[in-house]
Amino acid sequence: MRRIKYRLADTAGYVLGFPGSVRQPRGVRVLMFHGVDDDVDADHELYNHSIDRFCSHILAVSEWLSDHGQTFVALHDTSTNGICLTFDDGYASIARTVGPFLIDRGIPFHVFVPVELCDMQSGLHLSRAQIRDLATEPLVGIGSHGYSHVPLAGLAATKLRHELTRSRSELEELTGREITSMSYPFGSFGDEVCHAVREAGFTRAATSQPGILDSATDLLRIPRTDIWAMDSNRTVINKIRGGWDLLL
Repeated sequence: MRRIKYRLADTAGYVLGFPGSVRQPRGVRVLMFHGVDDDVDADHELYNHSIDRFCSHILAVSEWLSDHGQTFVALHDTSTNGICLTFDDGYASIARTVGPFLIDRGIPFHVFVPVELCDMQSGLHLSRAQIRDLATEPLVGIGSHGYSHVPLAGLAATKLRHELTRSRSELEELTGREITSMSYPFGSFGDEVCHAVREAGFTRAATSQPGILDSATDLLRIPRTDIWAMDSNRTVINKIRGGWDLLL
């Protein structure tokens, strides 16, 4: 049933994103990925890309950007139109597969790390040493994904503050960088969470809601477009064009 629903949504997304049915996107489309060839602790069908599928997606996006006079941009760069790549959950494939592929092509990307998972020593998530190495790469941005990867909305104030401040301080100590960005675990946030995020010193926070990042965007509610393992290249381009914004 899921695949039937997906095919219907894919058809609707194609119609909504068909050239001429939407305006040329202006601003930054922030894409959200998770694992690439990992044993992700989430829905494999959605969130675990094969290496071949991931590379194919990136090359298709690169071609689309070239055709439209745009480029890949860092999360903190909203001065031009383009595509920003982000990765949630801090999977080890960032160091093993994703990083080398993107860095070799001069493509910037941003990794959101739940710090506590780095100490599990399962090999599934980035280790502290791998995070430290990534932080030496100019093309790699690093942000928090909470400390223990729990939904933030509804947490008691003290627990919420701990999730935010501890993750930020440990990442700063680990990377030697100022950490000012984060993404909301499970897309869970609200007004109280945004206020706590600002109080903790973060200036940018990414959601799981689709849309375009531009000069009018609340930077603590940055929209992102989810890219799934089952997506075809055509589907990814339709998502970039906004055809799926009403469906996600």
